[in-house]
Amino acid sequence: MKGRYKFEVRSKKVIFRFEIKRNITIIKGDSASGKTTLLNMMYEYLLNGRESGFIVSTNAKYYVYLRDVPGRSWKEMFEPLKKTIIFVEENNNFIFSQEFAEYALASGNYFVFVSRAPLKMLPYSIHEIYEIKTRKKQADMRQVLCDFEELYSNFPNINNNKMSLVVTEDSNSGFTFYSALFEKSEVISAGGNSNIINVMKEQTTKDMFVIADGAAFGSMVEDCLEFAEQNMDKRISMWMPESFEFILLRAGIVQNNMLNAILDNPCEYVECEKYPSWERFFTEMLIRFSDEKYKYSKTHLNHYYILPHNLEKVRKYLSETLQMTL
Repeated sequence: MKGRYKFEVRSKKVIFRFEIKRNITIIKGDSASGKTTLLNMMYEYLLNGRESGFIVSTNAKYYVYLRDVPGRSWKEMFEPLKKTIIFVEENNNFIFSQEFAEYALASGNYFVFVSRAPLKMLPYSIHEIYEIKTRKKQADMRQVLCDFEELYSNFPNINNNKMSLVVTEDSNSGFTFYSALFEKSEVISAGGNSNIINVMKEQTTKDMFVIADGAAFGSMVEDCLEFAEQNMDKRISMWMPESFEFILLRAGIVQNNMLNAILDNPCEYVECEKYPSWERFFTEMLIRFSDEKYKYSKTHLNHYYILPHNLEKVRKYLSETLQMTL
């Protein structure tokens, strides 16, 4: 399953508008924020159509799982579903299990979870964590309009221009590249994204700049940002691009006529059954489009990528704030 799917869910009192574009989407928010209302409306429409009093307009097949059905497991309910967006209400504890994570990533379906707790077993993007926002009622509308608002951003929030320490999740090619890019700073590897929070806590160095691959960092981003906020004296900044490979592709180090179209709209190309996260997709694209002379490897970085003119291409791609620190 791939692509972008739009939804409009309406009653006489409220309209929800949103789109789903990756295999894992999280809806967060406090009680009474509209999460349960949305799923109940969609569920009732599936059962009773317009007689439910609700209307769901979408270009997708969808299914809503609110609670356990006596005598049937979640797996029995989900296995017949193909190329379907499955909405799962919170308080279904199976979504935190390794068994479910393996099933979800291999199923070829998209999943939307209403969950205030992070799903540590699943690699989901910081860009697919939303809360429902109620907009002011417009003069020509009887209903209140609600939509999804992204909670986290991928650009760095830097309080100063110092980077005494750069922490990256990568330990191979990414680490080699960032060591060259941030040559004026100490660069260390966290040895994986799940260990970033531990490194942040262990380090006593101030002016720390943390780089994580945002495409699979969704379950960890809240803890890291919360720690940074609680330890303002450490002056911790975070940058969460899609992935290291995405940076190299977007900076124009590799040239291909198809590349810009893919990077501008990845959801139309990423088949979720093959790629559990966009990070893996971008890695394959870089390997595919890199010439034999500068063939990309995730384990050992070709020297071509850290030549001065290529480092400069990456610097130009980075945000204005980040450029000032290089």
